[in-house]
Amino acid sequence: MTRSLFKLPREGFYIDFLVLWSRATVLNPYLAALIWASVGFWRFDNREAFSTTVYAWPFDTWYASLISTFTLLGILLKLHDFLNDQILNNWNNADSWDWNQEIVVVTGGCSGIGLSIVEQLLLRNAQTTIVIVDYVKPLFEIAADGPLRFYQCDLSDSTAIQQICKAIKADVGDPTVLVNNAGLTRGQTVMEGEYGDVEMTFRTNIIAPFLLTKEFLPAMVARNHGHIVGISSMSAMITPAGLADYGATKAGMIILQETLRAELKFRHNAPKVRVSTAVLGFIKTPMFKGKTNQSNFLSPLIHVDTVGEDVVDVLYSRRSRTTFWPGISRYLASLRGGPEWLLALATRSTENLRVDYKGRQKLDRATGRLID
Repeated sequence: MTRSLFKLPREGFYIDFLVLWSRATVLNPYLAALIWASVGFWRFDNREAFSTTVYAWPFDTWYASLISTFTLLGILLKLHDFLNDQILNNWNNADSWDWNQEIVVVTGGCSGIGLSIVEQLLLRNAQTTIVIVDYVKPLFEIAADGPLRFYQCDLSDSTAIQQICKAIKADVGDPTVLVNNAGLTRGQTVMEGEYGDVEMTFRTNIIAPFLLTKEFLPAMVARNHGHIVGISSMSAMITPAGLADYGATKAGMIILQETLRAELKFRHNAPKVRVSTAVLGFIKTPMFKGKTNQSNFLSPLIHVDTVGEDVVDVLYSRRSRTTFWPGISRYLASLRGGPEWLLALATRSTENLRVDYKGRQKLDRATGRLID
């Protein structure tokens, strides 16, 4: 659902909305072209008057320079967007999609971001087959003859993943969309975390997406049709103390997606299979507890439906994309390649966060598995 210029986002007035307005107005090269054309016609019709200093001043000095600067910036931003889009999509357009026939698998689809994605997909097309894979059972009823399917699975168990994938293929068919959304956090430091905490985090957050992709990718490659979405986190870029394992898995998600794009193009000859990544800051989900103590203008707590809508927008666009929420996070991510002192300052600033990273999942200490 395209963001509206005339309606405040759920998060209120913050920098992303201001940037959206700027891109649509002062940094819009098409609008600038209209302004230049209007000025040109006005000057032509008022040649004698315009020769005087009084009439010449506004357009021949600072005003013209200002419009020229905004026009150039707008053109550069358009070029930047164009190159990003074309490179990520191998300079081609995907074939048409029939959402009555597509099969979408969403992990962690019973709550939070996953549930929002499911709801947004159904709002777009109530006939789309959606398969929810989650350890937590849904709190809503799933009709036996409806488009929704649910498969309970501990995503930290590779054997269970293999069995579930076989069942999905047999019962529903080969998925055309995979949203690797499920994730958990234990909130332990490297020294304090138990083996089970570390292993559970890595199995669920990065090994499971890798295996699920491995299971469903061959059919997508064979048809040169499909879309794989990975949900990552800004913790992959700037990691607070106590989130080393979580941050490492989310960095792994970004690498998985980037490498997958290259493999699809150069090794599997499937350039129309799309691969997208959402890199998220703090989202208002069941996982989030506490306060960020950050400026709501620069880094608001993002509503879960904002992310859900964005993911579905990406799917319906049939384009590979990398999105950041909030948008300013894209520039913070660039600190990874910047001066180390800046990155260190950004990392140390996370100590001001008052967020509980412990997670809500319970582990059996003897087996290292999830328990109800």
